[in-house]
Formats: sequence, structure tokens, C-alpha cells
Amino acid sequence: MKRKILTLSISLILISVMITSYLSFHLNMDSLVDQKQGELLSYCKLINKAIEEDLQHGLIIDYGYYAETFSEQIGERVTFVKADGAILADSLMGEDYVNMDNHKNREEIQKALEKGFGASNRSSSTLGKEFLYVAVNLVDNGELVLITRVAMEIDRLDMMGDFLKDAALKSAAVGIAIAIILSIIFAFWLTRPIKTLVEHARKISGGDYTSRVAFQTEDELQELGETLNEMAEKLHLAVEEMEKAENIRREFVANVTHELKTPLTSITGFVETLQDGADENPQIRKKFLDIIAVETARLKRLINDILAISDIESGREVNTDTDINVKEVIEEIINFLEPVIVKKSITVKTHYPYEIYIGGNRDRFKQMMLNLIENAVKYSNENGMIKIDVQKTEEMINIMVEDNGIGIAKEHLPRLFERFYRVDKSRSQKVGGTGLGLAIVKHIVALFDGDIKVESEEGKGTKFTVRLPI
Repeated sequence: MKRKILTLSISLILISVMITSYLSFHLNMDSLVDQKQGELLSYCKLINKAIEEDLQHGLIIDYGYYAETFSEQIGERVTFVKADGAILADSLMGEDYVNMDNHKNREEIQKALEKGFGASNRSSSTLGKEFLYVAVNLVDNGELVLITRVAMEIDRLDMMGDFLKDAALKSAAVGIAIAIILSIIFAFWLTRPIKTLVEHARKISGGDYTSRVAFQTEDELQELGETLNEMAEKLHLAVEEMEKAENIRREFVANVTHELKTPLTSITGFVETLQDGADENPQIRKKFLDIIAVETARLKRLINDILAISDIESGREVNTDTDINVKEVIEEIINFLEPVIVKKSITVKTHYPYEIYIGGNRDRFKQMMLNLIENAVKYSNENGMIKIDVQKTEEMINIMVEDNGIGIAKEHLPRLFERFYRVDKSRSQKVGGTGLGLAIVKHIVALFDGDIKVESEEGKGTKFTVRLPI
């Protein structure tokens, strides 16, 4: 990564420096030409000013002398041209100026005749050298007297250009060297957090979901690091959930195996005993068959409870939108449990402010309430009391099932709704519990988009509160 960044950075720097150096050189050359044109223009105007003053004083102008004198002073070629293009004098040609061609068609002369000022860059047909020409008209009393032209050899401009080129190359070399050093520093600075991200990503891919990125760059890399941390946290939670689910699954399988094995073993034992001749005694046969019937019913309840949880958890269970009369369902359950209630001399108090209806699956609602009320009956003492209170708010109904029975110790409350979790296994088996009742209640409450909470104190009783949306 660092090598790629360095290669790309240096390549971009070289290209940009070459382009900027090229443009800078040509811009400087254009600026230099403009500057020299300005200097030559100033020389032309000064020369014209001097000639104009002499003419105003009535002096006779020796153009050859003027051309040589001004040329020596300014160090450039000076030429005087008539309006018709004929040469009056030239500092380089001296007396041979008479052999020079007519200059009326020269570019700078034509421009001067048209606009009063002209410039050009071309080769001299007389001397065979490249010159930069500037020509300015001299007008006296409204009449064109002559055209003064000052010329500079291009060789001198080229020398200045070579100097500019050399300076540009040296500056470019220094700039490239500095840029390369800065690129190396920048590449190291840029790739350091990237290397950190890669290291943490490797740790996370290796299973270390606690690895976290911690650096402040205030840019996309920091955002990427924070995203990586969020991903690691989600993976960590997901793995924990998977491990928890796997533990629950293993525990569930072990519990199911145990719960199924117990009644099956009992049934098998009594059947074998009967087959060995115990069926000849009517009393023993009836006793054994009654036990087999109880164990079979227990096995059936267990299987039905497992299927109920499976249906709800798998999403096959749909909470149909049926009007459920809450009071009617609760009264049905109380009537169903009446033999046990009467046998234990339990008092059941109910409170309904009025007829309350909710929408949902009536069978599942009845199953939920049956488990809660049946538990209250099972774990109530003789001559105990059970209170069932239904209340309604604007958006929810609250159903409280409270008993004054044996209660539950606080350490058991967090796990009370787990499958096959029993506070007292021996007592649960005596009362015929499968260990799935409260787990089913919790799933049915979730099916109704509600919630459930439990309050209990050992020796004083238990209270379940179910909140369901209307």
C-alpha cells in the first residue's frame, strides 16, 4: 500500500512539476518579450523626443550620427525609416544603409504607419539574424517626419531564456526532492492508520471480536475504524447469541431427552411387569394401568408443549385477528380447574370493570391464561387465595394473576421463563408440570406484542402481570 501511494504520489508530482515548469518557462519568456518590447518602445519615444526638440529649434538632423549615438547609449540597433519606406540611417549598416531594401512592407513599419506603433519578431533580410523590432512614428506639426525603429537581437533573448530555463530546472529539481520527502512522510502518515485497520481486521477475522480501533484522524479512515468497531461489536454479540442459542439448544435436547425418557421408562417398566404375569391380579393390574395412564398423559402434555413452542418460535403460528372476550376465557379456565380449586379449598377472586375484548388468537390466549392460573392453583397452599384482576387503559390491558402460595426465591426469577427450568424439581414433578408452561406463556405474550413481569417473595406468594395492546 505504501509503495503504491509513493509511486502514485511521485508520478503525479513529476507530471505536475514538468507541466508547471513548462508553463512557467513559456509564461516567463512571454513576459520577458513583453518587457523588452516595452523597453524598446521607451527607447523609440526618447529618440523621437530628442529629434523633435532639435527640429523645433531649427537644427539640421544628421540621422546617421543620431542612429550611431543612440545605439551606443542604449546598446541596441537603431534605424530611421521614411514614410515611403526608404532608409534614412541604420546604426549597424553605417554608410551602407543606402543598399538596404525598402522597409515599407515590413510588419512593424506597416503597423506603425497604421496605428503609430508596431512590433514584430522575425529574421532580418539584410543581416540574416533574428531581431525583435519596435517602430514608432515621429509626427511634427501634424506631418509624419519618420519612423524610428529599435531592434534587439533574439540571441540575447535566447540567452535570457536559457537562464530562465536553467533556473526553472533547478527549481523543479529542488521542488521534486522536497515533494518526494513530503510524499514519503505523507505515505507513512496515511498508511499507519490503514495498517492499524488491517491488523484489527485480521484479529477480528481470526475470532478476536474484542479488538477495537482507537485513533483520531477526523476523516473517512476514522469513520472506517468506527464502522469496523461496530462490526466487531455486532459480531461479538452475534457470536455470544449463537453460543447462548447453542447452549440452550443442547440443554433443551438434554432436557427433552430426560423428560421423555422418564415417563417412557415408567410406562415400559409397568408394561413389562404386567406382561410377566402381574395382570392376573386385578388390583395390581388396575394400579399399574392407572400409573401408565398418568405417565401417558404427562408424555402427551410434554409433546404438546414442545410442539406449541416450536410452532411459535418458527413463525408458523399466526396471531389471527379474532375478538377475544377476556372475562369469558378466564371464567372458562376457572370452571375447568374447579375440581382442583375445591379440593384445595382455594378462594378465587376476580375483578373485571366491564366486558373487555382484545384481538388475537383465542386458543393461544386461553393457553397462556390457563398456564398462569393453573400454576397459581398448583403452588397455592390449602385454603389459599388467588386474585385475578383485569384493568384497561387507553392502549393496553393489564391482567394480574396473584397467589399467596409458596413464592419464589429472588435468585430464580431471572431464569423463570426458560424452558425446563424448575425452582423445585421434585415439587414440579409431583404437581405434574412439564417445565415448559412459563416458557410458552412468554412466547404467547410476545405473539401478542405484549410483555410480562413477575414479582415474588419466598413464603408470601407470586404475582404475574401481563400487558397486552388492545
